[in-house]
Amino acid sequence: MTLSKENALALMLDIHQDIEEYSEAAVKNIIEEKKFDFVHYPPNGGLTESERTELNKLENNEDLKSALRKLLANNASGIVFNMLSLFDGITEVKNNYDSWTGIQLNDQPEYDENNDEYREMLHDKLYETYWDWRKIRGNKSWKLDNYEG
Repeated sequence: MTLSKENALALMLDIHQDIEEYSEAAVKNIIEEKKFDFVHYPPNGGLTESERTELNKLENNEDLKSALRKLLANNASGIVFNMLSLFDGITEVKNNYDSWTGIQLNDQPEYDENNDEYREMLHDKLYETYWDWRKIRGNKSWKLDNYEG
C-alpha cells in the first residue's frame, strides 16, 4: 500500500464514523420517524407498501434501536472489511474474474488545475454496476430492487 500513514488513519477513522452515523440515521428514520425514503440502494429499490407496513409495526424503544444500530453497523463493517481485504490482495473476487490483479490505494498528488484529465470514480460505479450484478446473482426467491423484469 502506498498510502501515507496519515491518509490511512484518516480513511479508517472516517469509515468508523460513517458506519456509526449511517446506522444511527437509518434506525432513527425507521423507528422514530417512520420515514423510508432514505433507501436508495439498489437503483429502482425502495420499499414496497407492504414492507413499510411491517416496519411501521416496530416499537420505538431504546433496546430495539440499540440492537438495530449494532446489526446495521456490523453489516456495514463486514462489507468494508471484505473490500479492504480485496484491496490488500488477501482474498479473491467472487465473480470469476480471471483478470483480477488486485488494486492499490495511493495518496493523490496535490490538485493541478492545469490537468483536466478525466478520472473514473469508483463511487459512481457502485450504482452503475448494480444491474450487471443482478444479471449474475442467480435466481433467488427475493430481491433488493423493485424491477419486475
